[in-house]
Amino acid sequence: MATYSVVFEIEVDANNSLEASKTVRDWLRNPHTEWQFYVQGDDQKIDSVDLSEEDGDAVLEVLNYQPLIK
Repeated sequence: MATYSVVFEIEVDANNSLEASKTVRDWLRNPHTEWQFYVQGDDQKIDSVDLSEEDGDAVLEVLNYQPLIK
């Protein structure tokens, strides 16, 4: 079994960081939504995984990953 680092990034408009966090928390709790994640395995390769796609189309390698927070 391998170890993976999984990152969820999103930009949200809000009045402050607490409101932004609660908004995203509520979105994540919605069972009818699918999200995109960035995943890095032991091989250091980064993939974009879009859970709204069929499994065969869900994973794309990211050649130039640039995080939202720097």
